[in-house]
Amino acid sequence: MLIEIPKTPVEELKTPFLELQKIRIFIKREDLNDPFLQGNKFRKLKYNLMAAKDEGADTLLTYGGAYSNHIFATAVAGRRFGFKTIGIIRGDELNVNSNATLKVAAYFGMTFIFLPRQEFMDFKSHLTFPSHLKGKVYIIPEGGTNEAAIRGCAEIIKDIIIPFDILCTPIGTGGTMVGLLKGLAGQKEVWGFSALKGDWIDAQIKALLLQEKMQFSNFKTFSENHFGGFGKFNSELINFIKWFYSEKKITLDPIYTAKMCFRLWEMLKNDQIAKWSTIVLLHTGGLQGIKGFNQKHNIELPQRQYRQKQ
Repeated sequence: MLIEIPKTPVEELKTPFLELQKIRIFIKREDLNDPFLQGNKFRKLKYNLMAAKDEGADTLLTYGGAYSNHIFATAVAGRRFGFKTIGIIRGDELNVNSNATLKVAAYFGMTFIFLPRQEFMDFKSHLTFPSHLKGKVYIIPEGGTNEAAIRGCAEIIKDIIIPFDILCTPIGTGGTMVGLLKGLAGQKEVWGFSALKGDWIDAQIKALLLQEKMQFSNFKTFSENHFGGFGKFNSELINFIKWFYSEKKITLDPIYTAKMCFRLWEMLKNDQIAKWSTIVLLHTGGLQGIKGFNQKHNIELPQRQYRQKQ
């Protein structure tokens, strides 16, 4: 099985402020690579799907939270490429109708197993699966990060043909950033902006590099932009997302890309970026989660509308 991911544009974000700063900023629109199997999740799944097919698997099994972009993408990928899918979801109080992410994943055929939070953590530590599962199962880790995912994310670099100094990416599990470092092979700088609370992410990136037998130091990580933790936000972030959409006509998801862009704009305002720099921002998609986010928090963030496609 061969999987081709459509190329996406690199668009310049032009403003008088940036011209005054003598800084150029571009955005790599991975949110446009597919309406449903979107962004870095498509990249992470590409070689996992090919490996699953080569191994003769008929089922993809993965795990994560109830709003997970990876859970959503795996369900879509399963339908599209001929696999059954199983999602092990953190939270036994949940059900298939708990939010838009789970509803759509179920629509695409995913079967769910809901676990209490402590039991979910134990499951992650030991990866022991229910004995009643039938068929040949291919396991994809939480967030999709593994060697195959890193290989897929490395290919993003081939699509960026403009010269640049710094490539910025949001960080969740770290797979996308390590893939970018692999693709750049020690050239340029990569800045990673963590969506999670805590300063452990730098060690996580170094551990993944070690695991992949790569020795790169051309990166920085920033953990100040988490807004209180994963999925947390405040009115300042919400207003920034709305402003960005009104100015650039680009939708940002509130979990990953918006936090990266917010932090970068703060750095620009505080003269923390060298003049004459050219920066590329990686839009990692994740827009499927906005509907559920709006419903949960009674907020009206802009959403991109898609025609139904399977």
